[in-house]
Amino acid sequence: MEYIKEKATGKTDVTAIKRVLDESLNEDDSYCHKSRSQLYSMGLKAEETLTLLAQHKSSVKYGYELSGDALSHLLELAGTREKEAPLRRLIESPFFLVKSCWLYEHAPYFYFFGEWDPKDLDSLIIDFASQYETRFLKNRVDIETWEKTENPRRVIATTFWESKIIDPLLLVRKAMDDNLEGIEICFDFHPFNYSKLLPEELTREKREQIKEACIRSGTKIDIHSPIVGPYTPSPDPSKGKQRFFDPTRCIEVQHDVIELAKDIGAGSVVFHFIDSANLKKIAGLIEKAGGSDVRITIENYCQTKQCQNSDMFIACMDEIFHSLPKEVREKNFGLTLDVGHLNIEGQDPLVGAEKIGTWCLANGIYLRMHATDNYGNLLFSPPAFSADVHSNVSGRGVNNALIIKLLRSMGIKFDTVAEQIQPLTPEDVATIHNAQTYPLAKTYESFVKEGKERLPVAESGALIGPEIVKEKAYQFLAGMEGITSLREYLVYRKIQEKKNLSVDEAKRISQEFIKMPQKLRADLTTYIDDLLLPIQSENGAIQKNVLDMVCQNIAGAVFGTISNEHLNRIFDRERVYQKGDTICEQNSVGHEMYYLKEGEVAVYVNASRVALLGPGEIFGEMSLFYNINKSATIKASGEKTKVGVLTRKGLENLFKSGQPYAHDLIYRLYNILPERLRNLNDKYKTAIRTLHLIFDGNEKRIPSLAHITMDIKREEADLFPNLSQDEATSIYQEIKVFDTDQSVFSEGDQGDGAYFIIEGKVKVITQSHDFKEILLGELGEGEIFGEMALIDAKSRSASVVTLAPCKMAFIAKKPFNEFIEARSDLAFRFMGFTCLSLFRHILRLDRLYSDIKKGINGF
Repeated sequence: MEYIKEKATGKTDVTAIKRVLDESLNEDDSYCHKSRSQLYSMGLKAEETLTLLAQHKSSVKYGYELSGDALSHLLELAGTREKEAPLRRLIESPFFLVKSCWLYEHAPYFYFFGEWDPKDLDSLIIDFASQYETRFLKNRVDIETWEKTENPRRVIATTFWESKIIDPLLLVRKAMDDNLEGIEICFDFHPFNYSKLLPEELTREKREQIKEACIRSGTKIDIHSPIVGPYTPSPDPSKGKQRFFDPTRCIEVQHDVIELAKDIGAGSVVFHFIDSANLKKIAGLIEKAGGSDVRITIENYCQTKQCQNSDMFIACMDEIFHSLPKEVREKNFGLTLDVGHLNIEGQDPLVGAEKIGTWCLANGIYLRMHATDNYGNLLFSPPAFSADVHSNVSGRGVNNALIIKLLRSMGIKFDTVAEQIQPLTPEDVATIHNAQTYPLAKTYESFVKEGKERLPVAESGALIGPEIVKEKAYQFLAGMEGITSLREYLVYRKIQEKKNLSVDEAKRISQEFIKMPQKLRADLTTYIDDLLLPIQSENGAIQKNVLDMVCQNIAGAVFGTISNEHLNRIFDRERVYQKGDTICEQNSVGHEMYYLKEGEVAVYVNASRVALLGPGEIFGEMSLFYNINKSATIKASGEKTKVGVLTRKGLENLFKSGQPYAHDLIYRLYNILPERLRNLNDKYKTAIRTLHLIFDGNEKRIPSLAHITMDIKREEADLFPNLSQDEATSIYQEIKVFDTDQSVFSEGDQGDGAYFIIEGKVKVITQSHDFKEILLGELGEGEIFGEMALIDAKSRSASVVTLAPCKMAFIAKKPFNEFIEARSDLAFRFMGFTCLSLFRHILRLDRLYSDIKKGINGF
C-alpha cells in the first residue's frame, strides 16, 4: 500500500502502521482516538495520521482509492476557512473525511455534469458538512410521546430516493405520520444524493433509539443493503462502476448492514442477486444472520451477466436454499420479489410472480414484494447508472394490484414495499392497501380452473394465442376478472415489450391511450396505418417493431426526458407569439418541432380544442423525421409565449457538433433510428412489390421515381463530419476492396460488421416477388452502411452490391459494440455521424414512399 510507505519515515515500521490501520477498521469511535494515539507514538503527525486512517478505510473496507490531491484540498479547505466551522469540526473524523472526498471527486460528474467552477465544488462540500451536522449529528427526535399506529395501511415505504432526510428516526416518524405499516431504509452512498448514510455512521445510541422508536410506533423496519457506493476505479460514471452493485464484492460493508439490522430490530435485509457464480458467498451472508431474527431476503435483479427471469432465479435460489443449515434456511432465508426487474428482463411480471410464488409456497420460503412500475428495458446514458427507474406503483406499467391478489390467492402472507422514485400519492397507497385487503372469494386453484373453462371459448387472434391459453397466470386472470380484462392486460404487455423508451414515455403511452377521445383514437389509428405500420401478416399478428414505432412517435417521445438545460441548448432558436397567434396549422406541411419554454398553447383538432400544453411540453416531432402533414393546429393561448424551434438543419448540426449537451439525444436516436428506417424500408419494399404484382412486372406502368435522386449530395467537408482521419482509422481497423458488381452482403444475412466507403459507390437493393431488383438507394464516398444490424442485432434489411470498384473500411461486430458501449467522446461523435446518415436516409426514403403512394392512389 503506497500511501503507507509515503507517510512512513525511515525509522517507522510500515508493518506496524498497517496493523494499527487494520485495527482502526473495527473501532466504534468515529474519530479513532485509540488508533490515532498509537500512530502519534510512531512519530506520525496529526494530518498524516488523519489522512492515513481515511485512505486505509476507503481502500480496504470500501474498495475505493482516495485521491491524495483531493484529500489535501479538503484539509486545506477546512483549515483556511475559519467561518466554516462544521467542515473544520467534522473533517477530524476519518470516515467523514472519506465521505467528503467521495463527494468531492464524484460531484463534477453527478452534480455539475462536466461543467463546474472550483468555487461551486467547495461550496457543495461546505453545504454538505453543514447539513450533516444539523440534520443528523445535532438532530434530536423526541420519541417518548410516540404511540402505536392504529390500523395502518398495508404499505411499506422505501427511502431509496429520499433526498432531504438524513436521520433515520425522521424516516420512521414519516412512515408513522403517513399511517403506513412500515419502512424499508436504504443505507448507501449516492454520488448524486448526499442524504444517505452507511451503517458505521450510526452510533450505538442512535441504533437503540431507532429500535425503541419502531417498538413504540409499531412500525416495521427493513433494510435495503447498499447498491451504489463510490464509482471505481474512476468517479466518472462512463469509466467507473458502482462499488456496492454486487454485494458479494464488498462483504465487510454487508456484514455491517446485517449487524445494524440486528441492533435496530429489522425484520429483513434485502440483497440484490447479481452473479450466479457467487452463490456460496450469498449463502455466507445468510448464515451471518444465523442465531438472530433477521431474514436475509435475496432480490432478483436485472441487466446482469445472465437474464434473471423467474426460472433462472428460482434455480439459483433453490441451490442456495439446499446449501443452508436447516435452522438458518427456516429462520433467516427469504426472497424479495421485484416485479419491475422481471419486466426489464423481458418477462411478464404476473407470470414470473406466479412461478416464484409457487416455488416459495412449496418450500416454505418467506416472501416479500417490491411493487414498482417499471416499463421494460428503458433507455439511459451516463450519469444515470441503470435503466432500473421505478415509477408510481399505481401506474399501468406493472399491474401490482393483480400480482398481489394472485400471490394472496395462493395463501401466501407477505409485505409489499412501494419502491418508487417519488413520494407516495393517495392512489399509490390505495393500490397496494386495497389489493392486500381485497376479499378473495375463491382460491388460486379455483380461479385457474374457471379461467381454463373460459379461455377455450374466447375469440383467438393476435392477443390470445395458444401460448396464452396454457399459461397459469393468464388462466388465473381470466378466471378472476374475465376475458375482457385479460385482453386489456395483454395490450399493456405488448407495450412493455418495447425497448429504448424512458419510463415517462411508456407511462404516458399506456395511460393516454385509454383516455384518448374516440375521434383522436380513430385519427391516430388511421395515421399509424398510413405512416408507421408495415402491412400486417396474413394471420393479423401484432408485430413488436410496430408497437415500438407507435410508442416512439407520440408527442415528442424521443426528447421527453432530456434535461431542461440541455433542451434549451438544443432548441436554441426562439420565437415569441402573442395570444391567438398560430404556431402551426393542421394539415399543413412542416419540417420542424417545438419546445414550449414560456407561456401556454392550445391544441385544436378540426377546430375543437382538445388540450392545453404548458412550459416543458414538446410537440411536432414527427414533422422533423417524416414528410407528413400536421395532425393538429397549435395556437398561443397566453401573451408572450416563447417557443424553442428545432429544424431539420438544426438537428443535423447537432449530430455534427459533438457537444456534451447533445449526447443523451444522440444516444437515444442512435438506438431508435435504425428501427424507423427498417419500417420505411418495409413499407417501401411492400409498395413496390405490390405494384410489380398488380402490373405483372410491367415497368412502364409503375410510377416513375427518377425525379428523386438516390445520392445524397454534400460538400467534401461534410464527409465524416466531426471525426479526423486518424479517429476514423482507429474505428475502422480493416480495409476491404471490392470489384464492380460484387455483393458486399445479402438481405437476411446476420450482421458481421459495418462499412465506411472510402472510394467507390454501391447500391442498396431488394427483390420483388418475381425476383426483379428493387432499388432502395445508392451510397457513395463518406457514407456508412451495415451498422443497423449491429445496433439492433437483427438481420440485414437489404442487399448491397457495388456499382464501381470500391475501397471500404470495415469494423467487425464485437469491436464495434465495445467501441460504442465505451461511451467515450469519440464514440458519441461517431454515433452523431451515424445518426446523421440514418436521418438523411429516413427523409429520402420517406419521400420515396410518399411519392409511390401518390402513384398507387392514382390507379
